[in-house]
Amino acid sequence: MSNIKTIAHERALLNETIRTFLKERGYLEVETPLFVACPDLSPNLTPFETSATEPNGTNHRGALITSPEFSMKKLLGAGFEAIYTLTKVFRDGEEFGGTHNPEFTMLEWYRQGADYHFGMDETEALVQAALATFGKPALPAFKRARVRDLFLQYVGLDLDTATVEDQRAACDRFNLHPSSTDTESDLFYRLFLAKVEPNLGADPIFVYDYPSHQAALSRLTPDGKYGERFELYVGGLELCNAFTELTDPAEQRRRFLSEQEERKTLGKTGFPIDETLLARLSSVRHPTFGNALGVDRLHMLCAGTASIKDVLLFPAADLFKN
Repeated sequence: MSNIKTIAHERALLNETIRTFLKERGYLEVETPLFVACPDLSPNLTPFETSATEPNGTNHRGALITSPEFSMKKLLGAGFEAIYTLTKVFRDGEEFGGTHNPEFTMLEWYRQGADYHFGMDETEALVQAALATFGKPALPAFKRARVRDLFLQYVGLDLDTATVEDQRAACDRFNLHPSSTDTESDLFYRLFLAKVEPNLGADPIFVYDYPSHQAALSRLTPDGKYGERFELYVGGLELCNAFTELTDPAEQRRRFLSEQEERKTLGKTGFPIDETLLARLSSVRHPTFGNALGVDRLHMLCAGTASIKDVLLFPAADLFKN
């Protein structure tokens, strides 16, 4: 196990590197709330639910954030052009160890007037800067691969035309044992995790243009089939999730409503739609780039460790020992 003083000094160095990197590029650091009424509606995420009670007895139900994204986009809609935050985020249902911790540190940064291709360049520069600060050699040039091309290569499916039935048949072919209740997203991830992710290799690679049902809060490609979204993998470790941001409030409402229905089907808590976010989205410039990067995982990469416990002063596995 890493010495806790080493961990503390390394994290301070990493945070300073991140702040210097973004400040030099014109980003302003902002603070966002951890407790909100309208957390992320993504069906695959489970927030920690809680409430706040005023002295007069008024109770407000809410949750700890799984991401600061909603608050950051509200600030963009209020006129901020380039902003970032280093914040704690919380996700229930996570493993206590490996590459996961239920409480972790996230860097989110946004720039109006830029798209996800710009974002890939900037993300690569940030990762290389972090490694250099730790005295590590630069990584080879980051590869870029579309999800469609990866599925053609490793699954034998063309996502341009593949149906839900095609994806279910592919799961059967690879003995992935799909459930009768699996959604298209479930089937996609079974195939991605089993057949694509293990073949990404050790070198850094941006995986981009996810199917529209995986678009999340990203703009769609001109053909409407894919979301302008990328994830960065280094040595099989996923470091970030980034978008050319969706700025159409009507389309965002449609996606939120769909996510609410899926959460209901899964038996998960239904949270209200953030109407303030929708009201401000139309004021966000098109395009706008946004990225959410796991700082603990970036620390793991820089420190050369495979366990998140080795970069945390208080890992959950230690805090909640039986």
